[in-house]
Amino acid sequence: MHEEEGFSIWFFVGIMLAIYGPIVLIANIPGLSTSQNPHVVLERLHAGVWWGILLTLLGALFLYLHWPGKESSVLDQKDNNILSDEVGEED
Repeated sequence: MHEEEGFSIWFFVGIMLAIYGPIVLIANIPGLSTSQNPHVVLERLHAGVWWGILLTLLGALFLYLHWPGKESSVLDQKDNNILSDEVGEED
């Protein structure tokens, strides 16, 4: 089977998460010091800050696992199987 070398889609997902995470985090940091929206339910939990941290960590994990040049992961192998002609034979 001929396997093409290229970037994994999961690498680009990691890039997007690693970019959006800090943006969400920075946008919600001012809300930590002041109560800007007194009528927002559970604002004291600061969900935007937690989501920013989570997105940043997930982006870093995806970048680490799917960095170009590393051994292909299980997700990359599944992507290659979907694109190959052998999918019909596996059923």
